Amino acid sequence: MQKMIEYIANGFLTGMGMTASLADGRKIAFAPAVDDGGETVTWSAAADGVQVQISAQYRDGSVLFTADLTSAAPLSGRALTMQLDPGSADDALEVHHDTPWWMYCGWPKSQADVQPKTQHFLLRKGMLHYSVEPLTGDIFRCEADGEGLHLDAGCDGFTAFRGAFLTVTVSTDPVLAVENNYKFAKEMGAIRVPLRSEREYPALFEDFGWCSWNAFYQEVTSAKLYSKLDEFREKNVPVKWIIIDDGWSTYKDGKLVDFPADPVKFPEGMKECVRKIKEEYGIGKVGVWHAFNGYWNGVEPQSELARTFADSLMMTKTGMLVPSDDPDKAFLFWDAWHSWLADCGVDFVKVDNQSSTHNYLAGTVSTTEGARHAHEAIERSINKNFGGVVIDCMGMDMENVQARPYSAVSRNSDDFFPDRENGFAKHIQQNLYCALWHSQVHHCDYDMWWSGNSAPVQSGVLRAVSGGTVYVSDKVGETSLAGVLPVCGKDGDLCRLDNAAMPTLDCIYVNCEETGRLLKTFNRKDDALVLAVFNVSRREITETFTYDVIPGMPKDTEYIAYEYFTKKFARVHFASEETLTLEADGVRCWSLYPVYHDGDVDEADPDKNAYILLGETERYTGIGSREKKKVLLADLAL
Repeated sequence: MQKMIEYIANGFLTGMGMTASLADGRKIAFAPAVDDGGETVTWSAAADGVQVQISAQYRDGSVLFTADLTSAAPLSGRALTMQLDPGSADDALEVHHDTPWWMYCGWPKSQADVQPKTQHFLLRKGMLHYSVEPLTGDIFRCEADGEGLHLDAGCDGFTAFRGAFLTVTVSTDPVLAVENNYKFAKEMGAIRVPLRSEREYPALFEDFGWCSWNAFYQEVTSAKLYSKLDEFREKNVPVKWIIIDDGWSTYKDGKLVDFPADPVKFPEGMKECVRKIKEEYGIGKVGVWHAFNGYWNGVEPQSELARTFADSLMMTKTGMLVPSDDPDKAFLFWDAWHSWLADCGVDFVKVDNQSSTHNYLAGTVSTTEGARHAHEAIERSINKNFGGVVIDCMGMDMENVQARPYSAVSRNSDDFFPDRENGFAKHIQQNLYCALWHSQVHHCDYDMWWSGNSAPVQSGVLRAVSGGTVYVSDKVGETSLAGVLPVCGKDGDLCRLDNAAMPTLDCIYVNCEETGRLLKTFNRKDDALVLAVFNVSRREITETFTYDVIPGMPKDTEYIAYEYFTKKFARVHFASEETLTLEADGVRCWSLYPVYHDGDVDEADPDKNAYILLGETERYTGIGSREKKKVLLADLAL
């Protein structure tokens, strides 16, 4: 315990030096006195009417840090700052805001390298890996940047900050360190929402879907939807559900005007459109998009909608009319809209623009408390009207992730940008590294993709190994049946894996795009494994690796590996070497099947009665096949 706390306190947090900031602009620096009480260590200080105490409570390889900050004068929104030094570790990975809504990865060597709004750290010190998880309290969030680690309410005027702000867990396995840290934080009450294992994955997302966004963007119309569905029918593309994305609403100047669909774009109305999609095109489920605050810029103040729901809306200090901070009042707004959508036959929603809360609520209320109230209201309505089925989107800030009481599926990356040069490299890195922490709370959505253009094979493999929702967004005429079948099969059923795809052990602390390394990811289905390898650089790469880069791979299990692109079987185990040459944009994908035996192993003939449970070899991830067949090793071309 002492060694762990000493490193975090004196190494990473550089001696626990702190600065409190007051609303009047004054800054008060502290050099706290430390009291080591055994299971709990405290740092205390007081000056100029401000008192602060930081406590570190240890349990079984994990530490919970709590703050108790009080002030005679009003505090600044960013009330407390501690210095930090990721360079004190041998290696460091951080995940920070890439935009207000999305997160991205970085590998800092010093405090100056820490990007604004960093919300996760993974540190390696010798053989140990430290998962450092900033938390959200009742009124504050904890995050880091080049100036230090901050407790921030997003609103001046509070005189007390109290609660857990950081948990740390140590392990020899970095992925296990993160997983155990979230379990510890939940057990200690520091994370107050369900973890992923407690959130039920919606059954409809076990099948293949399509979204209108990259096909039509905001120019979506019912006629264009029917045209795309005609293509699916002609090509026998097994789409089971669709999302009508942004552009269907009635809005003006970025503000919501009314609940029904734009009458010009949807002249038959939403109800008739949904009926036709289901009954005439055989699409099982239909979802629609809307924003977390009504529309991008809220609700139009001069609209009849605003007058009807005046008691359910509030004007923020940033000048935006949004659902009320009172969750009971906000629920009335959402329930009215969602009830109307449900009556139109809509089955679920995609709720966008979620992590804008810390922008449009800033100065009005604590942004952490405001986000929590907003999620409580909207998810209550989604539970009532859609059975809880929603894709959370643009919501990777911890104020949102740690505030959702029910919803299961959350977007794990920025948009798929089909026209961005070498865009796949950033897209895959964002998804794999963000999944390390995001998948602890939510089932991860790696976003839509194009099956016919823009790295379609690499994108298809990434979705197949992702463990989450799989849906394309091709334009009319551009969906490739050959591109989707290895992912969804002819019946549209996914080989969905158990977890979210994450980087392998040799890639966690490496920027593979910049260093010219192969980017590897893994996942599993029961006791079978999948390993996918991508070349995200601009040149051919040859690399030798061993299968022990897969976290948690048993040392005493033999596998039969089937590689999709070469169609070859091979025996592999924990220490097997693989030398691989991949061209720029190349990809390989192995399904690793554990070897079983009928009866005891014959030491004289270990292959006697040895077999695997083989999945569909025409799928990228056959280990996830819903049906498998018993195949003797003697019948395989090994």
